[in-house]
Amino acid sequence: MEDRTPEERRKARCFHRVISGLEKGGPIRLITLTSSDTAANPIQQDFRRLIMRLRRRKLLEDYIKVVEVAEDGREHIHMAFRGSYIEQAFLSYLWQQIRASPIVDIRAVKPHQRDKRRVSNYLAKYMSKAAYRRYSWSWGWVYKGFVAVWKQGLQLFHIFQALRPSTSNFFRFLELWKAHLHTGSTPATFLTFLAFQVSLARSFQLSLGHSQTTAGTSLTPDYR
Repeated sequence: MEDRTPEERRKARCFHRVISGLEKGGPIRLITLTSSDTAANPIQQDFRRLIMRLRRRKLLEDYIKVVEVAEDGREHIHMAFRGSYIEQAFLSYLWQQIRASPIVDIRAVKPHQRDKRRVSNYLAKYMSKAAYRRYSWSWGWVYKGFVAVWKQGLQLFHIFQALRPSTSNFFRFLELWKAHLHTGSTPATFLTFLAFQVSLARSFQLSLGHSQTTAGTSLTPDYR
């Protein structure tokens, strides 16, 4: 993991931010907004106007987006959003009004895991390009402060992994993170559970030092 390039690390971060919102649930759609030769304003400015119009119509709740700078210098936005059905013709009409750029694409994201990973990889790939802008998301895409909670959880997992390498599995940690997002449990509940598992692992290590009779005891965390 340490020998990844900066581009690979950016892509991995973006992948996590995208798929965390997808795991939260709700109807998800993928949008591409293009720029024509006559587009005059910065794309971020026009994007904010579009979001305001969609929210006034209660068509969009939350989103995550990546701005791509194409080889010809024109900016495009790739976005996943949680919200209602929007007709492609209506979205094209709004974007034409705002940015004089009628070419847009919109499609639904299926709820199964393969489609979630496909969309996350699709958005994340732009982070590995040389010409990219920062990606951003609305507060409700996951929840405010979710990145810090993920990092704290990861630190606890690494502690547990060092204590119980034979029973720890990163994919189980990912399943626990997904369950946290699916159920809407609080960050405190998620981190407290992980801290409790670390405490159990430490207790197990101490018990091994005092008695050989506990050598066969299993305290594998239950990640279900």
